[in-house]
Amino acid sequence: MYSRSHFVKGMELMVLLMCYRLYGKATEDSVAYALVMGSTWFLVGSWLFDQFFFNPSGFEWQKIVDD
Repeated sequence: MYSRSHFVKGMELMVLLMCYRLYGKATEDSVAYALVMGSTWFLVGSWLFDQFFFNPSGFEWQKIVDD
């Protein structure tokens, strides 16, 4: 149910953040870098895991497998 709208986009954004961390040229000491990375990682976490907390049938194994 959440595969296209949450899981795929969350995984894509997570991979992009990892690539940016490995190959990015941003200064890691800046406050702007910390705020952008923190808020983006929060978005990734919410896309990947919040549907389990707010969906009453989120822990049904068969629905997870179907996704």
